[in-house]
Amino acid sequence: MPFLLVLIFVFATASTHSEASNSIDVNSKHTNGIQGSLTWYMTEWPPAFILSGPQKGTGWADSIMLIFEREMPQYTHHRVIIPYSRILHLLEKGHEGCYPTNIYGKPYDFGVTSIPHVLAPGHSIFIHKESKNKFPQQPRVSLSKLLNRLDLKLGVRSDLEFGPTLSPILKRHKDQNNVILRSGHDLADGLVGMLHLRRIDYFIEYNFVMKFVTDKIGVPLNDFIEIPMEENEHEYIRGAVECPNTEWGQGIIEQVNKILLHLRDTQELRDLNKKWFVSPSNEEEYWKNYKELLLDIKQ
Repeated sequence: MPFLLVLIFVFATASTHSEASNSIDVNSKHTNGIQGSLTWYMTEWPPAFILSGPQKGTGWADSIMLIFEREMPQYTHHRVIIPYSRILHLLEKGHEGCYPTNIYGKPYDFGVTSIPHVLAPGHSIFIHKESKNKFPQQPRVSLSKLLNRLDLKLGVRSDLEFGPTLSPILKRHKDQNNVILRSGHDLADGLVGMLHLRRIDYFIEYNFVMKFVTDKIGVPLNDFIEIPMEENEHEYIRGAVECPNTEWGQGIIEQVNKILLHLRDTQELRDLNKKWFVSPSNEEEYWKNYKELLLDIKQ
């Protein structure tokens, strides 16, 4: 899954929904478009979109879609489930449809993006609470210094892709005996399980993934402690709606922005962000950054 934040719970809506796992007809550009039909692209990327299981429909991207479906009753809303790479292709080619939670401010936009609506902190280190005495008792720790401690075992995805700041550090240390590389399916599930059994001492993950996985596999979240890292202290990822950069797409984004300017500072959007992205280790600074990196962005 690409390194992105992708972003976005369950609210009542009177809109008409249609979900489909088949590909959309890319040769058809809806003639009614802005007059009444709006297609939302979805993809298999929990917990942004949760497409199956007990939590189906409660991801943050699911929730963002529901908000716009509620706030844009002039449209008949449709949903299609397709691979993320296909979504980017359709946006770039100008087909009429929008993705509710792509990255705001990325180097290359495939379409046109709205102002941001969610704010996700960067990766953190997670440890088991019974192992806390092994780690520095401070608000942040250095990943490089932890990797130099051969008595501590890091469990990590074998692709070592954690963005431009952390990946080079991990790749320099990947051949050490205290770095346990894990591959295969359900990597986060497996690493949480290993940490729960104390087969590793720590691993690196987003806090929103940790919240989802612990609930999914039935492990108490409060068994673990989140410790932010020094190296990516200022790393945040913002989510935004992305539509094709056409007259139609720009019109949709203009409406989306008006809705977000009204809703972003409401309890509804704050609760959505709090549920997925706020934790005891970041709460104090999170809301300051929420204002500066999200609310203060008005166009």
